[in-house]
Amino acid sequence: MGKNDVLRSVLSSIRPSKIERDHAEMFALKLIMVSKQISKSYSIEPMFVGSYEKNTWLAGNDELDLFLLFSPSTHRKKLEEQGLEIAKKIINQMGGTYQKKYSEHPYLCATVKFEGIEFDVDIVPCYDIKELKKIKSAVDRTPHHVRFVKKNLLLPDEVRLLKQFCKAAGIYGADVKTNGFSGYLCELMIINYGKFENCIKDAIKWRAPTVMTITEMDKKKLIDVYKGPFIVIDPVDLNRNVAAAVSIENFYKFIEAARKYMNKPSEKLFFPDKVKSYSVNEIGKEIANRGTRWYAIKFDKPDVTDDILYPQMRRCENIIEKIMNEDGFEVMRKDFYVGELCVMLFEMENWEVPRVFKNIGPNIYTKHAEEFLKHYKDRKIFLEGEYWAVELERKYTTALHLLKDLVSNTDAKLKEKGIPSKIVSNFKNASVVSGSDMIKLIEKLPEDFRVFMRNWFEKDIDIV
Repeated sequence: MGKNDVLRSVLSSIRPSKIERDHAEMFALKLIMVSKQISKSYSIEPMFVGSYEKNTWLAGNDELDLFLLFSPSTHRKKLEEQGLEIAKKIINQMGGTYQKKYSEHPYLCATVKFEGIEFDVDIVPCYDIKELKKIKSAVDRTPHHVRFVKKNLLLPDEVRLLKQFCKAAGIYGADVKTNGFSGYLCELMIINYGKFENCIKDAIKWRAPTVMTITEMDKKKLIDVYKGPFIVIDPVDLNRNVAAAVSIENFYKFIEAARKYMNKPSEKLFFPDKVKSYSVNEIGKEIANRGTRWYAIKFDKPDVTDDILYPQMRRCENIIEKIMNEDGFEVMRKDFYVGELCVMLFEMENWEVPRVFKNIGPNIYTKHAEEFLKHYKDRKIFLEGEYWAVELERKYTTALHLLKDLVSNTDAKLKEKGIPSKIVSNFKNASVVSGSDMIKLIEKLPEDFRVFMRNWFEKDIDIV
């Protein structure tokens, strides 16, 4: 199947049908009428944002985002309170259900049934800012994003293709769990390249850092200002990198997927087969064949949102790796899994060290040499060429001992070591699992953990 045939076939599946569009439009019309009626007495202007308003939504994605635009002179507390008050009235009149969620400030996440179909509706208060340099919160940019895309996007179907392509690669979404490509980023990429294929052709040449700007800007200066693999300057706010959330790994996963498409276009690159899990026996064999040592730290999932949990899990595993490295243990790879349990996994290249180690000190000709000799006068001091050295003893000779000691600390001690605050209480009750107990743990965990393990063993990013 040629590229054009592949894209036509994919579009027929992801472009909303006329029936779906008509149904969404009827629901949106009712929602905006109710919203305007309720908002009128508050002098608030409701506005649709998101992929529905920009006509870049995918089939089956029955979601609408409604923003409530407040005057910039409104006090922050009043915006939050009235925003929720208006949102609740809207959803109650629409006959829906809702729950309060939090981002930079509270908003309403609702479900409304309309003619047999459930729509997800987010109602978010923001400031109606005319000059973006005066924004008061991140969401204040969103109405400007919508206006820019509606004015400049010529081929919305090309965005649909790019979104589905990213979804298939597991890199769609700028949330902290995914660290991937947002919908707005996909829209800007198509505005810049014109078509999906133009974007993919160029992407195979990308290497970090790659800079993309809609307007003319000094790309070398941007690399100095923004740290990250992908820099895409927001055309409505030139001081913001739209691609800031994209992780290094997901940047290269996009390049890998682009390369596969250019080599052999296939619908599978848009609709991949479900990843099969490894069996417990297969995982056991892989672990044994690698000759490394594995440690898992497992604890109950803290009662916090993903927006808090995932960054803190990443920080925590980085801190643990640093602690182990400082004691002479080498972590080859690490990752974490979140389900009902949180599991941090460390594959060790070096998990056992001698009791004593050599600490190289200053050069014999430096003024610090005397301080070194006095500090270690009760130790065995010797020379390594022109450098003083001393034998010291380690507290831990095995990584297992270190980890078990770590999780037995108090909250205060763990925080002192850098364990993040929202997971520290659960972490101090963690179990450290290794050896044959690893297999027992895997047997108890759900199937998606075995999918996680398959991805661990088979990870291979091919970009050349």
